[in-house]
Amino acid sequence: MLEYTPIAQFVIGRDHKVKVWNRAFEVLTGVSAEEIIGTNHQWKIFYSSKRPVLADLVVEQDYEKFLEIYGTKNPTRSSIVLNAWEATDYFENINGKPKYINFLAAPVFDHEGSITGAVTTLQDISLRKMQADAMKRESERLQQQYSLFWSLMGERFKFCNIIGKSQKMQEVYDIIVQAAASTDSVVIQGESGVGKELVARAIHDISQRKNTPFLSVNCDAISESLLETEFFGHVNGAFTGVYNDKKGVLSYVQGGTLFLHEVGELSLSMQVKLLRIMEGGGYSPVGSNEVLYSEFRIIAASTHNLWEEVQKGRLHSDFFYSLYVIPIDIPPLRERKEDLALLADYFFSRMKSTLQFYALPEKDIQALYDYHWPGNVRELQNVLRRYIGLHGLDFIAPPDLPLPAIPSTRPSGIIAVSDSGADLPLTDAVARFEKQFILSALDLSRWHRGKAAKKMGVSPKTLYRKMVTYGINMP
Repeated sequence: MLEYTPIAQFVIGRDHKVKVWNRAFEVLTGVSAEEIIGTNHQWKIFYSSKRPVLADLVVEQDYEKFLEIYGTKNPTRSSIVLNAWEATDYFENINGKPKYINFLAAPVFDHEGSITGAVTTLQDISLRKMQADAMKRESERLQQQYSLFWSLMGERFKFCNIIGKSQKMQEVYDIIVQAAASTDSVVIQGESGVGKELVARAIHDISQRKNTPFLSVNCDAISESLLETEFFGHVNGAFTGVYNDKKGVLSYVQGGTLFLHEVGELSLSMQVKLLRIMEGGGYSPVGSNEVLYSEFRIIAASTHNLWEEVQKGRLHSDFFYSLYVIPIDIPPLRERKEDLALLADYFFSRMKSTLQFYALPEKDIQALYDYHWPGNVRELQNVLRRYIGLHGLDFIAPPDLPLPAIPSTRPSGIIAVSDSGADLPLTDAVARFEKQFILSALDLSRWHRGKAAKKMGVSPKTLYRKMVTYGINMP
């Protein structure tokens, strides 16, 4: 039974000589039974020319203790106390292979209760030890991540450049730190203006990739014909009029984080190509047969429900499942209005204003709380910027009404001018209306100047000139 058991065991008698040395022990130690049976030098096999640690511990601690008990005449079974001993270092067997073991020795009694020998068992726990070490290292790494997280959190109302103390934002912060400790893809969903890119950058900045590139690509701002060139680059002669090689985004983001804003706007063919790269495949610059490889992490963002985009056939299901590993939903500002004061004071300080939220007139504070903020934090920033310039609140839409806020008594397409501007001179009222109109078009176009200009029926140059005139800055 001892000979064929898969557990490494040997037996010694009262003369301290080896009686049994089973096959499992031969495999574990690299020493054959013929070499060791009949000798009393079984411990010497554990010596390593470099590290005799295991042998020393066995001989000095366990073996001597066992011999002390072993030499006792007619001991009772209850007096035999021998604990299992686990190596804290590895030994090298004759084949030079490192091993971590558990050592266990037990006495053998005859029918009169006297010790006649001992059975010794060695269990190879190398895999378990390596797994435990790996878990310990991972635990230490996570602890470092959490320590960094709490140091950045401060009073837990500002995390990196994200402002908010509401319960919903606390939950977002917790998911951010979990995502940063992982290497999996992340999908950030939320309305326009909630700060999806800030969340993506926070994940990158506290992750192990913090010293690598963070590149942002606005997928809905690139025409389909230029997508491959933008991502993969091109070589000389790839197109008419192209005389130089150009590296793509994937070359520059090597080892870092690629943030795909409005990922649902990518074409299905580009989704398939990116999926292949995410799975370890390569890519080729446009006009080249050379296969290149890039390792990076994707953080994707969308204002739409991506699962609904899959059901509509606009998003490849395999691409969705590869991306949708860690989802983060950013709440709109109207669902966390307790953060208004913090956000307002933060923006006032960034604009180098002496204003403070709770020092504003009561009616203005109430108006800010009553407003539904369709443009979220981005709109709040612009409203406060106009507040500093105009010395009064100027919302794009009336409070508690969805955009576009057009009463039924007005013809379709006419935007209302707030009552506070009714007594202005005509030129000032027109300028104020034009500024509101531009801001509305920019918000509806998610601040894409080209799309906003198209909505307004003007050229991008004209829109840019108007924005400079009215002091409208891109967020």
